[in-house]
Amino acid sequence: MRWFYATIGLLLMSSCLTAWVYLRDRDTNWRLPEPQLAQADAALTLNNALDGADCRSDCAAEVLGRNGSHRWLVRIIVGQRSRCVLINLDIFTYIPQHGLYGVQPSRCTI
Repeated sequence: MRWFYATIGLLLMSSCLTAWVYLRDRDTNWRLPEPQLAQADAALTLNNALDGADCRSDCAAEVLGRNGSHRWLVRIIVGQRSRCVLINLDIFTYIPQHGLYGVQPSRCTI
């Protein structure tokens, strides 16, 4: 019976060691894929562009495509108006007191 407990103990220690090595060496980059990040940033940009306007069905944020490294071209549609912006995913941030960073006006061509 003593060997049974020793075997169980060694198996548990081996499992713990394997789990520790996996957790230590795994990729810690949990960032979403760039197209999903661009779409989320585009939605936040749309909300900021509304500036209190009522938008039921004629508003959209459409990701047009990549325009350089970590830069995405986005079309913002509010009512009948359309404009394009370039979102830099590396520096994009929203601070309520100051607005959006990492967004600049652009032409709607890639």
